[in-house]
Amino acid sequence: MADPNGYTDAGGLAAETDVTQFAESYASFNRIVNSLQRQYLELKEEFSTLNQTLAESNRRLIEMTEHNLVANEFMRSILSSLSAAVIAVDRNGIITHFNPAASVIFGIPVSEPMGRPYHQVIPTGEPLEANAVRAFETGMTVDAVEKRLTLDDGTRLHLSVSTEILRDKDRTPIGAVEVCHDITKIKKLEQEIARLNTLAALGEMAATIAHEVRNPLAGIGGFAVLLQRDLAPADPCQKLVAKIVRGVETLNGIVTTLLNYTRTEELNREDILYDRFLGSVCDLFRQENGVRVAGMEIEFVPSVRATPLEMIVSLDPGLFRQVITNILSNAVDACGGRGGISVQCTRLLRQRATRQYGDKLMLGLDETVIETVISDTGPGIDPASIGRVFAPFFTTKNGGTGLGLAMAWKIVKAHGGEILASNNPDRGARFTVLLPVKIDAATRTDAVREWRTGRVVDEV
Repeated sequence: MADPNGYTDAGGLAAETDVTQFAESYASFNRIVNSLQRQYLELKEEFSTLNQTLAESNRRLIEMTEHNLVANEFMRSILSSLSAAVIAVDRNGIITHFNPAASVIFGIPVSEPMGRPYHQVIPTGEPLEANAVRAFETGMTVDAVEKRLTLDDGTRLHLSVSTEILRDKDRTPIGAVEVCHDITKIKKLEQEIARLNTLAALGEMAATIAHEVRNPLAGIGGFAVLLQRDLAPADPCQKLVAKIVRGVETLNGIVTTLLNYTRTEELNREDILYDRFLGSVCDLFRQENGVRVAGMEIEFVPSVRATPLEMIVSLDPGLFRQVITNILSNAVDACGGRGGISVQCTRLLRQRATRQYGDKLMLGLDETVIETVISDTGPGIDPASIGRVFAPFFTTKNGGTGLGLAMAWKIVKAHGGEILASNNPDRGARFTVLLPVKIDAATRTDAVREWRTGRVVDEV
């Protein structure tokens, strides 16, 4: 049936269907948009919450970082101020910490060992287990163990070493730490105390014997003088009595010398220019022994490499003059008043001092040696007697007391030095007197640096 307006029913239905579908699509679109808006708002709210949480976490992290930095700085300050050496290594034996005290003890700049293997930097020493690497490898630590080692420059050290394993929060080993105290000077003092105790016992015994001998000796001498006075000048017994008087005088001189030897020396030290002092002692010896040394040449050779400041030594001038005089007198007797005596002094580089005399002197880290060599052109010392020349009462001279060199040894030891006897390669005897002297930290650092770069040239 035809519509009055000319439309059919099918076209109207199609239009209605399109409108309905559009309305449904629009409604679905609105639902999707509304859902997206809700999700957006939810995400925005969640982002804001997470952002606040992150900000709070960042704030706490900054606080913890600042706290850790303060704690690390405080710990670093403590380790830097310790007088003990602190060396830490990781599980591979690489040095991770090396404090200033370790730099002083081992003579190595603080930054040089960092990141390097322990065994490339620090000498192993003895006992072997007394180091951080060994502690980590074996799991066995040590506590205050005495360790002996020799540095690259020849310095011999005595250390008290303690080690401990480093662990993380789960108690897993991550490295080890080694703490060292330098006890070199303490060992030196122990040796000096033992020597002084021996001398004290010897002195007490000798003083007692000397007094017991002097009392009857005085009586013998007194009666001999009285007897000599009562005898006629032409009496043949006068010669015998004169021998008794001279014998008593000789014995009395020996007793006096023995008492002087056993007396504890109190040093009145002064800072003196050692080479000038040595030259004046030689001049005075020539003057006081004019006839005795008339046929001899006594030559003094001062140090040419050291500055006056480097030749300043703290010693007792009166007692040390006796040391040089006794050695010179012994040399004159050995030469029989003919020949020559040479006296020379040298301030040694620390490396040479430790290399040559490290087994004789236990030098501190801030010490080196002034070497005095007194040589003569005499027959030299019997090799079998070299080890006994400084023993009390040992002598090879007729009428000698055997206390001159013993007294020199005692005085040198009281100054913390050493005296050695040997023979020259060609002829004659050689006495070497060693005195420790201070060197400043800058000089020692320069010496270590020069030694490591191979630029050190030893004195001749």
